[in-house]
Amino acid sequence: MVALDLLSRAEDGFARRLVLVRPGQWAAQTPCTEWDVRALVNHVVGANRRYTMLLHGATTDEVEATRAVDHLGDDPVASFAATAAELAAAFGEPGAMARTARHRAGGRTGAQLLAMRVLDIAVHTWDLARAIGADESLDPDVVAFALTRQDTIDAGRQRGAFAPPPGTAPAGSSAQTRLLYLSGRRPG
Repeated sequence: MVALDLLSRAEDGFARRLVLVRPGQWAAQTPCTEWDVRALVNHVVGANRRYTMLLHGATTDEVEATRAVDHLGDDPVASFAATAAELAAAFGEPGAMARTARHRAGGRTGAQLLAMRVLDIAVHTWDLARAIGADESLDPDVVAFALTRQDTIDAGRQRGAFAPPPGTAPAGSSAQTRLLYLSGRRPG
């Protein structure tokens, strides 16, 4: 499945930046103005858990209760790797793509959740890279896929995701720059 491969590639990009975080960088500001690096990584790891829960039939209240939890523990890299593997396994279960989950934005199929997850990890990979001064280049295929998910970006914005307002990328911008502007980032 193409989208599942793209999830793996998006997660690999995040993991490559995550291992570069130095001890003094966990409190560094990210493009998500309300999050430092630790909070951003906790969001990504927690979202892996939340999406796994959704795919396994958890209620909205059960899923939302995990938002205030520290998902990183003493080893954020290991926590990310473990939750990414759990999520991939959940998406790979028979019937997972057709299953309808109770997301806080409403009913979503597994296929829709997968697209949402690819988009979220791609944007947060850039956020993490920007915060720690790492390579900000995203996988071009992940970016191309995410750009086809304008509906996901719009729906996310309606419930508070992608907090900064979207912008219009300068004429002739790369696909990555267009994605970042759509999600409220200013890569310049």
